[in-house]
Amino acid sequence: MTAARILLIGDDPNLLRTLRRNLVGRGYEVSIALDDEDALSILENFKPNLCILSLDFTLVKVDALRLCSQLRLKTPSPIIVLSAMSSPQNEVHALDAGADDYLAMPFGMEEFLARVRSSLRRSPAASVDAPPDRPLIVVGDLLIDTEKRLVMHYGEQVHLTPIEYELLLYLVSHRGKVISHRQLLRAVWGSEYGEEREYLRVFISQIRRKIEQDPLRPIYILTEPGVGYRFHD
Repeated sequence: MTAARILLIGDDPNLLRTLRRNLVGRGYEVSIALDDEDALSILENFKPNLCILSLDFTLVKVDALRLCSQLRLKTPSPIIVLSAMSSPQNEVHALDAGADDYLAMPFGMEEFLARVRSSLRRSPAASVDAPPDRPLIVVGDLLIDTEKRLVMHYGEQVHLTPIEYELLLYLVSHRGKVISHRQLLRAVWGSEYGEEREYLRVFISQIRRKIEQDPLRPIYILTEPGVGYRFHD
């Protein structure tokens, strides 16, 4: 089996050294980028299965959120961002910029490695809850090809991030049923999640902008106030 490739991006040598040592020790192939130009250059050739980006650049001048957006445009692989700033507003900004997960520092190494494993399960090579005998799912004007991880709306391809795709696929696979916030978080992010409702709000909003005619009056993904979400059957 080929080792998963992980791109570490940041300018804190101690942090990068610690993360790289633990990742390599678990069998991952790791490459390090020290700034935005380095990251985008390595991305083209290394083709990582996961990007881990520190938002706290101090040695070089890098707009980390802009870099996160650039990475999202160039790769479908999950992005974990790390930061010592753990306010909800910073998390929302990172998620809006294209991040799939936000980990506040300091953090335990076991939690970090669990986030890595969870993110790698969401890499484009994997499929979540895709019925093997139903590779195509059609609901209204929405078509999902679970083998190709392709989403079409009115015949046009919809470009979703790995998290957006898995959220949509999970909801569609359980359409007509109310899915609680906790159930949806654990199904997509992993069992260590359950209370991060702001994550869901951001990602559901992003999906609605991509598949709904009027995101403010959705017809596909409906909100069940105080409970969760339901994909209209």
